Amino acid sequence: MGKLNDVTFIKGNGGLGRPAANEDPVSGLILLLRNVAAADLMNAENTSQFDSIASQADNGGTIYVTKLRYAEELADYGLEAKDVDEQADAAAFKKQGEINAIIYHVSEFFRMNEQGTLYLMIRLTGGPANIVKEDIKQLQYYANGSIRQCGILTDALTNIADYQTACTELEQEHQPLSVVIAYKGKTVAVAAGEDGFTTTTTSVVALSDLNSSSTNYMIAGRRNLSLMVGCDLDSGVVRSLAEYGYYGAIGLVLGAISKAQVHESIAYVAKFPLSLSVPGLISGEPIKEVSVMDQEKINDNRYIFVRIHVGDADNYFNDSHTLDVLTSDYAYIENNRTIDKAIRGIRRNLLPYLSSPLDVDASTGKLDNGTVKFLEATAGSALTDMEKAGELSGYSVGIDANQNVLATSEVEIVIKNVPKGVMRKVKVKIGFTTSI
Repeated sequence: MGKLNDVTFIKGNGGLGRPAANEDPVSGLILLLRNVAAADLMNAENTSQFDSIASQADNGGTIYVTKLRYAEELADYGLEAKDVDEQADAAAFKKQGEINAIIYHVSEFFRMNEQGTLYLMIRLTGGPANIVKEDIKQLQYYANGSIRQCGILTDALTNIADYQTACTELEQEHQPLSVVIAYKGKTVAVAAGEDGFTTTTTSVVALSDLNSSSTNYMIAGRRNLSLMVGCDLDSGVVRSLAEYGYYGAIGLVLGAISKAQVHESIAYVAKFPLSLSVPGLISGEPIKEVSVMDQEKINDNRYIFVRIHVGDADNYFNDSHTLDVLTSDYAYIENNRTIDKAIRGIRRNLLPYLSSPLDVDASTGKLDNGTVKFLEATAGSALTDMEKAGELSGYSVGIDANQNVLATSEVEIVIKNVPKGVMRKVKVKIGFTTSI
């Protein structure tokens, strides 16, 4: 139906200088939705349109992608939050719940970081049963390699090993990123009743699954992956999300990572209060009802959830774990973001000199001293910037002048970074004394 003649307005955004100064906050979010249809995303009446892209996954299908700078943009794509109970039937109830889930997680991302940029990908039915590694790679390609952290909302962790493979392959293509995964803790069945819609929940993930060392997903080498098992169990939030009420709070954690400087832990209390109404676990327990022992076991499994500190009214992340082992240099998200930023910066500065001539000492055939100093300064300039920004404690760049570059056409550069520390635990010795 055509619209009546009118004077319309499109609100601009970003004129107040909100865009960030670098690409550290640029993020991606991939959602698997079962009941939303292509027509819900691609209505000609919408002010803005998703880009529809043929999936590169084995089972094909179409994926829908766009770039967002603020949550309110979703209305331009025809996505509006509505009361699920006011829908016509159970199918509409489920569909509206999924639309609400899109809005909820995107809004949580921007609530945590107003200066973020979010590339949103939506996968509907007709393709793989869960998010696959090709989805991660396609979204990074769509963003021209600018995504630094990506969230995944998927039904199950069937393809978790492939997600690390995608990260490794993207790193080899000079497009590294960190991935946080959220998945389903309960299945919610919806049916129409005399007094509206009724929902029945069935456990998929139990507390015993989250706190057991025999069922965790920590494996050496999973340095790019993190697992979010916390969510907001506020009854209004859970109801509005219908079948997506017991998935991890992916928008929340992704927004916090986006807001953090690369060296900062998202568990930094002063900087990252989360303000969830009822923080809990995807298994359905409010965190205040989960014993400290169980919380410690979940933490030992290197999962991320939302905890409460005694004496503080707000709530916070427990830590910034990756699924790599504790002894790894990349056991925490900030370790990966720091080294990835350093690598990107070093490559950016060295790339113009790839295949350039090299001056050598005529008497030895080895690297000229001036060339050594120039390359050391060029490689180190990005690290100098990071050190000034407080993202590194220090660094060194070294080049052995005795390399036989005439024979190999290769220059080896050794770079050592000293990262920032994180005060994860504080030990205070306190007692009485007769005098000081």
